[in-house]
Amino acid sequence: MKKNLFLRLLYAVLVVSLVSCRSEDLLNSNEEAPPSKFRAFTAQKDETINYGKGFKTLLEYYDEIHNVQHTAQAVRNALKNSRETVSEYVETNIRSQDFTTKTNEKFTLFPLIKNQQVNGIIIAVLKENETQVEFLKMYPEAENYSTMLKLFREAYLKNTLPQRIAAKANGSCSSDGSPCDTGEVVITMPGTGGYTGGTWNGDTLPSGGCQPYDNCLNPEGPGGPGGGEGPTNPNNTPDNPCEKTKSIVNNLQSKPAIDDMKNQSALPASDPNSGEIGYKFKEDGTPSAKIIGEAHSVNFGDKAGYTGGYHNHTTTGTPMLSPPDIEQLLQFVLAQGNYGNPSDAFIGMIAPNGIHYVANFNGNYNDALISFSQQQLDIFIKNFETRNGLYGSSSGSEGLEKSFLKTLNDMGLTGKVNLQRVESDGIKTISKNNDGTINAVPCP
Repeated sequence: MKKNLFLRLLYAVLVVSLVSCRSEDLLNSNEEAPPSKFRAFTAQKDETINYGKGFKTLLEYYDEIHNVQHTAQAVRNALKNSRETVSEYVETNIRSQDFTTKTNEKFTLFPLIKNQQVNGIIIAVLKENETQVEFLKMYPEAENYSTMLKLFREAYLKNTLPQRIAAKANGSCSSDGSPCDTGEVVITMPGTGGYTGGTWNGDTLPSGGCQPYDNCLNPEGPGGPGGGEGPTNPNNTPDNPCEKTKSIVNNLQSKPAIDDMKNQSALPASDPNSGEIGYKFKEDGTPSAKIIGEAHSVNFGDKAGYTGGYHNHTTTGTPMLSPPDIEQLLQFVLAQGNYGNPSDAFIGMIAPNGIHYVANFNGNYNDALISFSQQQLDIFIKNFETRNGLYGSSSGSEGLEKSFLKTLNDMGLTGKVNLQRVESDGIKTISKNNDGTINAVPCP
């Protein structure tokens, strides 16, 4: 339900020191490189920038990088891991429409949650030629503040209803985390609008450039100041899915780690060392230290500096990439901000049946600006397991591949992820035919 509100915001921003993301190299003896813009606010070709989604991505990514809790996603993750949580955070799944001031600054409003109630309004601002951000708390003295707060409270209550989760799982809502049964909290602004606010959590959340958010573009590269279509592929990684996967599985640096996971996948459940392990891989195939997982999961943790990760499944696990694996693939995509091309990201799974799968990302950075609550992931997992029970085991690899492709559709990622099957006779690219059957095309 769309709600309109006439808002006059006072233009009085508390001045704070700003931290810029600058290159270490001098352009000349007297001039530094210009501050970098944010990747989250960089359009690809003819796309329209969604600033609300960009602010959401920055704040959630900042929480992940620095292990703090400013967002609902961080609080949910803390609860999942039985950690202590904060009482105040931003619900980034609810927001106003994007605004542009006369000086071309962008801002979006989000509700601030305290003790499970909307207790304030956060203003996310992009300024200084889109090279600086700040998150401010709106003053209660702002005109029509109480009315705006009421609208956000109504949206928050509707946004947390169980039917919202069920509707999203059925594909009837947007997959980007925005409210699906309430719509935006729409605010009609006069032509001379501005924003007002004060610092919010300024001791842990910096106001300034892209560096603390690990979200900088190359200042001199395409997509930086001066325009362009986005980041280049600095390491010349192949764009063809077959060549990408070959460069992983045939890499002499990554092979020992992959062999280790193959051996791990074959351990019987009775073996005390049975379980999942994983490795992250850098662009050149260099593996991380071994990551010890649980019986049926591996958390890759901080993904900065790595293009992808591999893990094994066990003799009692499903020999296919799961919904949580897909979510971690998106996190590897976002981690490419300062390290490479988002389309280089991958995630692999080694099964004990002699087959393993690799999922390569096939979209751009903005396609990965999606987050899922634990409730949503639980529904994706349940549907994934139900489909595997219906036709996964009886149809072998083809049934599991159908289930994976259907999960991609549930998560709004159809066409954004390539699936490849790796067998002793080579690599095959998996797709679905119009009649629902699986097409496995061998790589040349």
